[in-house]
Amino acid sequence: MNISSRIANRHLFGKHSIGYISFISIISTIGLAIGVTALILTISVLNGFGKELKSKLINFDSHIRLRLLYKDSMDSTKAVQSTLDSMDQVKTTVPYIHRNVIIRKGNNTDGIIVEGMRRADIRKTLDIDRFIIRGELKFHTESGKDGIVIGKKLADYLGAEIGSEVYLFVINADKATVRTSPRIGRFTVTGIYHSGISEYDNVFVYTNLQAAQDLFQMSNYTGLQMLVNEPTKSEQIARKINSKLGFPYHAFSWNELHSNLLNWLKLQRFPILLVFGLIIVVALFNLISALTMIVIEKKRDIGILKAMGMNKIQIIKIFLQESIMIGIAGVVLGFILSLFLAWLQNKYGLISIPEDVYFMNTLPVLLRVRDFVIIGGAALLASILTTIYPAYKASSVFPHEVINYE
Repeated sequence: MNISSRIANRHLFGKHSIGYISFISIISTIGLAIGVTALILTISVLNGFGKELKSKLINFDSHIRLRLLYKDSMDSTKAVQSTLDSMDQVKTTVPYIHRNVIIRKGNNTDGIIVEGMRRADIRKTLDIDRFIIRGELKFHTESGKDGIVIGKKLADYLGAEIGSEVYLFVINADKATVRTSPRIGRFTVTGIYHSGISEYDNVFVYTNLQAAQDLFQMSNYTGLQMLVNEPTKSEQIARKINSKLGFPYHAFSWNELHSNLLNWLKLQRFPILLVFGLIIVVALFNLISALTMIVIEKKRDIGILKAMGMNKIQIIKIFLQESIMIGIAGVVLGFILSLFLAWLQNKYGLISIPEDVYFMNTLPVLLRVRDFVIIGGAALLASILTTIYPAYKASSVFPHEVINYE
């Protein structure tokens, strides 16, 4: 250990005439650790939210939906299917019907969206079995009646259970008059799902493609749902499909369909990280105070060291090493706290959140090595930069002034 390191250790851990300077150094270290912990956990929670939300959207919806821009149904899909089959990125395509109806059970009614798909096809694009909490995915009862799968929130509102009968009312707005009667379909609830995403649980119901065609008096489809090999590249693949098919077809990626939700998540990152980053700023001010107090207390010692031949660079090195030691201690302690608290939350779910608002019932924490490196490196660099003023003050001490004062 060189002379600069030995002096730095004595300054931080030795006895001081001003007794609370060591205490201030400890508080500075703890403050930096808390700031690092807060920032790592904050960005990890945002990472967890992003991952969980995207996972639910990808698993509970197709990656790309192909629709017509000017009418509700596709008369023929042979040419379209041929184009999609020629694209290596597209893994699966299934036809579906997507229409608005009114659902009723007893005196309770609500506006919903019916999606009609073949039972064999729905599992190709939607991981719906993962979310079914009661009943099962089937579109016909044992007695041959048409079955329907609805969301938990909608079921709670309607008071529906497995085996309950519900009525779907189809109103053609273009031909609606006072004397026009809506078409009515009767369905039996065969399954209840719970995705945790309100826009699905409240609105989307699923039934057999043939039953939906009968209900809407259609012989074709409203569009195609697709799965791709790389869901993260859905936007680029959708653009490629649009360039190949052209008007009136339009492919919507899952990112585009849920752009408001994803943009909201992105907008939250900067202000949240800014607020929690201020904790580190406060800790750095404490560090500056601690080092400045050491300079004031050790002014006589610094003067003697300079009188003995120690130059300005060596004096600056002393305080630089002090800030590095505090910085490393604070960062390492912050890492340990972050790992421990994240483990507690992921294992026991200590902090619960309202699922209606956040689409999940516990606070998700996703730790990434990159965040540790960036935040730890930035905190350590900032702690070193705080040395500039105290080190400059220390190196500016003149030996004769101190000796005369003493």
